[in-house]
Amino acid sequence: MAIETFRNRKKRGPVAFGAVLAAFALLVTGCSAAGGSGTAAIDESCTPVVADVQTMNPGKLKVLEVEHPPFATMEGGKLTGVEGELVQKIAKDLCLQLDVQVTSFAGAIEGLQNNRGDLSSANWTVNDERRKLFEVSDPMYRSLMGIVTRGEDWNTVDSLMGKKIGTPQGYLWNDQLKALYGDSVVEYQSDVAVMDDVKAGRIDAGIVNNHANSWRIATQDQYQDLTLNTMTPDKRLPHTQQDALAVVLVKKGSTDLRDAVNTVLKDYQDSGEMKKQFEKYGLDPQFIVQSDS
Repeated sequence: MAIETFRNRKKRGPVAFGAVLAAFALLVTGCSAAGGSGTAAIDESCTPVVADVQTMNPGKLKVLEVEHPPFATMEGGKLTGVEGELVQKIAKDLCLQLDVQVTSFAGAIEGLQNNRGDLSSANWTVNDERRKLFEVSDPMYRSLMGIVTRGEDWNTVDSLMGKKIGTPQGYLWNDQLKALYGDSVVEYQSDVAVMDDVKAGRIDAGIVNNHANSWRIATQDQYQDLTLNTMTPDKRLPHTQQDALAVVLVKKGSTDLRDAVNTVLKDYQDSGEMKKQFEKYGLDPQFIVQSDS
């Protein structure tokens, strides 16, 4: 069943707001978590599923992570979420000690380009430009463009004409929105900042990731009165005309690490663990891209 409208859905469980806000503060400032977050030293008897994978620092996997629940979030010093669990599995299966650096979307992109991290996994969608800048994994799932409002049923390009629109930095659709709506579009640091300004009435609508914010509306009390609709495909907004595929971004040239990530990702998908994570956060598993057998 496709994701369309999310409004006043039953809450799925409590959210640790203090942890989320603390991590969000790190995202905004671009700082790392205190000392980063890593796993214990790897047992010498560990046998990697792919041998001799090269990383920046031998025996370690440096991950530039963005606080973007339910895909990736730090809880109690541990990386969790749909993609957070994948990153944990990558480090474990490759017998690497995990070193997580929390940053912003822009910080992760800049860090990978400047040899400050091995990979990043945080709901990154891929286009031709990113394929040139990074090694990219096989696709994990399809991502959607959502429109969040204070109870409106807007779901088309035309319904947003003349409206004040907010969207998070780093999304591939931002230039297309600006070309279509001009100065009516304002970029924000995060999805949360967009949601907050929609709720406060400072903007009329937010263009955000559908999966992440359907979860946010369903689980966080302050957003229960907001409505999220999926943008209807429109030729004037090319991003809606093709599948937006989420991938792991790997430092350019690290092809052996990219291939190893694909090996672990395939197991994560085929074993049903990714499906379990989607269901845990109230996401529709139909959007998971099935690995090639």
